[in-house]
Amino acid sequence: MNIKLSAAALLIGALLIQSDAIADCAGNTVHDAKRSYERGLALEKQGNGKDAVLAFAAAQGYVCENHNPYEADAARRAAPLALSIGNAAEKKGDLKLAFDMYEAGGHFALADRVFMQMIRSRQDEPSAWLEARSHFDGRTLEAFKVNRAAALKVTGPYQVDTKFIEEVKGMPARAIEHAAQREAAAFNEEYLREYVQLIQSRPDDATDADAIQRSITAQQAFAQKWKQQDLIKASIEAMDLMRLWAFNSSDQAFAKQVIGRVAQLGEQRIQTLVQKCSGAPDLLRAAMDMLHVLNLDPAKQEARLASLRAQARGLGDQAYAKRRYALAADYYEVAGDSARAESVRKEQNQLAMQKMQPAIDEASKQAEALSKQFSDPAAVEAMRAQAEQADEAIEQQRESAKQTNRKKADELEAELGL
Repeated sequence: MNIKLSAAALLIGALLIQSDAIADCAGNTVHDAKRSYERGLALEKQGNGKDAVLAFAAAQGYVCENHNPYEADAARRAAPLALSIGNAAEKKGDLKLAFDMYEAGGHFALADRVFMQMIRSRQDEPSAWLEARSHFDGRTLEAFKVNRAAALKVTGPYQVDTKFIEEVKGMPARAIEHAAQREAAAFNEEYLREYVQLIQSRPDDATDADAIQRSITAQQAFAQKWKQQDLIKASIEAMDLMRLWAFNSSDQAFAKQVIGRVAQLGEQRIQTLVQKCSGAPDLLRAAMDMLHVLNLDPAKQEARLASLRAQARGLGDQAYAKRRYALAADYYEVAGDSARAESVRKEQNQLAMQKMQPAIDEASKQAEALSKQFSDPAAVEAMRAQAEQADEAIEQQRESAKQTNRKKADELEAELGL
């Protein structure tokens, strides 16, 4: 009796230990697998193949009790269903659905192929490269083989295609070259020359309607030719993308090389803007915006900015001396002197008002005369009488014309014997 009690105690103790172990397990339990499996069966019966495949996939893999009695049948049901849905989705161009189905159904080689198609459509994005690395790194983990063992028994042996691995490894270098090509196309010196000419041709006299119309026409022609593109912004974005690729690289030598290349290219672009394109205040501002690609320390960065601000102020002073107030104000804005810019704009407005004052005074006199005229009852009555007489004269002319036409018609009928 004592032996039986000891055995029972041991059995209860073992069950308690196992129960505690399951309670501490962070993964799925057999109950979870059963629930996913039964949900998959119900969804399959309802004709919801996609969600059924996902439910069967959830029913597979490691469970806290170390044995999953549902995964083998779940894998057998998922594989053909996933293959059918994946093939149909791929034909329709829905690569995301195709990938999800192939992956959930254990068709890992097919999933890799579709995955790479999706990655190629975003091959210039660092996030796509990181996603691809994570995907294929996950394939090499022992946990992948363990958790998908049931699926691999159904779909057969799987090995990562080395061509995909090499393609992913080469993504950074290719993307950086693509970005460099886009930057070279964007930093178009013909565009810059024409933009400077456009800015320099803006009229200084706000009251010269003809000059303003010519300026508007020139702006429209420029926008039409360059399709409303901000090519300097595109240049900076391309260089920023190159730097982003470098910062995401684990190869320090490669990253340093790319950052140096961008800094050298950025310096060339800044010098072009400062030396050849300073006739447009916006392009001096663009040179300031581009300084960050040089990867300078804060003190040197601020020194370069101060130099460009000083250049902008000097050009503003020159434009002001030539009475080109709008241009001068824009330079002062770039120099960071908003107060001076506002002062110059006010001066320009005052000069325009002085020039327009004679016309304003004449218009005021005419308005006053009309007001007086309409405020005199006798004058208003006389104008009303004139209007009535004019209406009567018009009506008489119409009646006369009708009578004449009727007479001609009668004469024509008599002549024809009708």
